[in-house]
Amino acid sequence: MNSYFFKSALLPEGWQNNVRVEVDQGKYQQIEVGAKPQPRDQQLTVVIPQMPNIHSHVFQRAMAGLSEYRANASDDFWSWRDLMYRLANEMDESQLYQTARNCYHEMKQTGYSSVCEFHYLHRQKQQPEDYLTHAKVILQAAHDVGLTITLLPVLYAYAGVGEQPLSPSQRRFELSVAEYLDLLDNLQGCLQDGQQLGVCFHSLRAVSVAQMHEVLANTPNDWPVHIHIAEQQAEVQALIEHTGKRPVEFLYSEFDVNKRWCLVHATHLNDSEIRLIADSGAVAGLCPLTEANLGDGIFPMPAFMQQSGRFGIGSDSHIEINPAGELKMLEYSQRLALLQRNVCCDGQQPNVGSWLWLQAVAGGTQISNQAVGGVAVGQQADIILLQSEQPMNAEQMLDAYVFSDHVKAKSISLK
Repeated sequence: MNSYFFKSALLPEGWQNNVRVEVDQGKYQQIEVGAKPQPRDQQLTVVIPQMPNIHSHVFQRAMAGLSEYRANASDDFWSWRDLMYRLANEMDESQLYQTARNCYHEMKQTGYSSVCEFHYLHRQKQQPEDYLTHAKVILQAAHDVGLTITLLPVLYAYAGVGEQPLSPSQRRFELSVAEYLDLLDNLQGCLQDGQQLGVCFHSLRAVSVAQMHEVLANTPNDWPVHIHIAEQQAEVQALIEHTGKRPVEFLYSEFDVNKRWCLVHATHLNDSEIRLIADSGAVAGLCPLTEANLGDGIFPMPAFMQQSGRFGIGSDSHIEINPAGELKMLEYSQRLALLQRNVCCDGQQPNVGSWLWLQAVAGGTQISNQAVGGVAVGQQADIILLQSEQPMNAEQMLDAYVFSDHVKAKSISLK
């Protein structure tokens, strides 16, 4: 067992000074606040926990920065999606492994403790009947770089609301419910240390209610459940026209949504839907850099905060791999929309960087179903060491890390 002494550390309850921890096999075994350093302790100054990444489409890292040109006069999410489909249909098994390995390595370096992989590139390019190999490739890539992963194989059956048939460019994503359950069953024998499975539905436009109920009835009731929802106004309108209800409203009318659900993006919400999410304990999975890049819209954070809503962050399409950058974009989007400053904080925690970091770690831990909850007994001992040449306290240092380039950061996995 190794021991460490942190001059200042961000614990789940907030900043603490003089924190002594003991670590065995990469997990915290003992934590003492207000301690004195012992001779064998390795001493570190300002420490924050690494961040769970709650939403990743790892293959999309291969197109990061390559779609920043105008293809037509009305470029939007849907025209970007056509380019993404083109990339997906060109990718083979070896390219997927290399892309995933590189991407996961970057996550480790930049301070992500784990990843929830929203995996829908199921079928092999040359052998479309094989929908297992790509999932195994992703698990292996995460294992090879030492990144904890919750693999979320995606049920993807339709092209649009009303069970519209898939287009040829979507065929590699398609699974029947029987194939989906078979995939999950096979993957349970492939998991290595730090690897778990979850249930995942692409979106309300890509699956039916009956399919969702069948999957939920045949999978463990303690697995996390992830779904894209209300990302684009066009899909909100399509569901209203088909069902008479908005996406979150419709989801809650059909399912017992609870704290194991992650509603990815949840960008376009009304007040009633905000209350539904907050009251259920579900997590809003926010991906601010991708949402900005795709022109999705701005999440209604002040109203969500007032209802004590929970959220986590993800790097989604991996335009950038930077947890601090995601939080900065989240706060800045609110400032631009509201013409205010310092939105994402409260009276108990007025420092924006600290408030955002604590909230995102807590929400991400809940919805990844992994032991990545920060500096706490039983959790992974993955930290970010903050360093600055300028004099500042720990709270200021985290603010500077999120909002400026004055602070240097080093990701460390304690042993």
